[in-house]
Amino acid sequence: MRVVFILLVIMSAMTFCAACTGTDSGPAEGTTAATTEPTVTAEATTGQPTDMIPEPTTLPDNKYQVNVQVNKDPVYGTITAIFRGGLGQNFIQSIVVDVYYPDGSHESKELGNAVGDQVEFPGNQKIQDRVKVTVNFMGVIGSYVIYDSLVPEKAVIPNS
Repeated sequence: MRVVFILLVIMSAMTFCAACTGTDSGPAEGTTAATTEPTVTAEATTGQPTDMIPEPTTLPDNKYQVNVQVNKDPVYGTITAIFRGGLGQNFIQSIVVDVYYPDGSHESKELGNAVGDQVEFPGNQKIQDRVKVTVNFMGVIGSYVIYDSLVPEKAVIPNS
């Protein structure tokens, strides 16, 4: 019985010590975390049109949010925007998909608001294109840019 008690004391001590050696993952209680500035998704380079720089997106209230999926075919470069629905689907007046090409040209198409509706654009096979999706809602809800990004997105390689 004495051996069991000693083992329990040792195990408790080891558990207590193991719990105290972790790293702090956040600010301590009573302190405030520093706010971070938004990161820039792309920087302008010499010769690159300013239309190729994505801007911040805005989202409506949760009850009006919708989803549009954007894909770029890695072989042919075709850009496809597909409407995926959402809570605000019945309040949509129009969805406009804009594609900006690196040569400075621009193409715009209207996307339907039924789930599965899609539009296609010819894209560049090996060069990034910018895709911007703007949803215009009925009445006073407003207009929101819900997607603005370069496609395909370049992979981020972590520093070793």
